[in-house]
Amino acid sequence: MAQAPTVLIVDDDPAIRKMLVEVLSLEGYATETAVNGRDALDKLASSGPRIVLLDLLMPEVDGRGVVEELDAHPAEREKHRIILVSAWTILETARDIKADGTLSKPFTVTQLLNVLEGATASA
Repeated sequence: MAQAPTVLIVDDDPAIRKMLVEVLSLEGYATETAVNGRDALDKLASSGPRIVLLDLLMPEVDGRGVVEELDAHPAEREKHRIILVSAWTILETARDIKADGTLSKPFTVTQLLNVLEGATASA
């Protein structure tokens, strides 16, 4: 496998972050984590391109707020691939958010890897 891009996992649930780090590490992805949108924005501002697995419902700054902040800085937004992660019903209400993919909770490892491959291919 070629060098996989780094994946920033943004979720306020520590169990989900831990599970995603374990699965993605086994698949050869480097990972970083953020506990909320503010933490994610801080990490994205000081990093190279990332694939961002972005939960929509979080405290402080939610997923919509992260995308809006990135959209306000087009050069920064262009560096990253955003995959929205949430329950299907939440994703349905967020169709207006520009993202490079979506992943509906609960999801399988195969679904996760497929959406990451799609985001990598579009990078």
